Amino acid sequence: MFFPLANVSAPWTLLMDIIFILALSMLVSYYFYYYKKKEILGGYIGATAIASFGSILLFAFFHKVIRDFIMWLMSPKIGTIQLSNVNLIVIVIGAFLSLFIVDVLQKKRRRE
Repeated sequence: MFFPLANVSAPWTLLMDIIFILALSMLVSYYFYYYKKKEILGGYIGATAIASFGSILLFAFFHKVIRDFIMWLMSPKIGTIQLSNVNLIVIVIGAFLSLFIVDVLQKKRRRE
């Protein structure tokens, strides 16, 4: 059976993988449970367990697909033909942040 977190070449890698999974799951759980005030089965600890389980499942089955998609967004190409030299992720983040800053400066006014 293939276990995606195990890496024989670096003994601390498995420990670091577990720490990252737990830390990010706790951060997401905090957002849903305390910030959004969502009622989650088992409270904050239950939310952390559910988030950890979901992250491990997604990582185990879709890691390569998601990684390939992110790499394509960073350098879009079809086969060996380079479509563009821009990083699409950076463009989207830059566009979002600039509009977010303008929205904050305008005191979040709504259009009518």
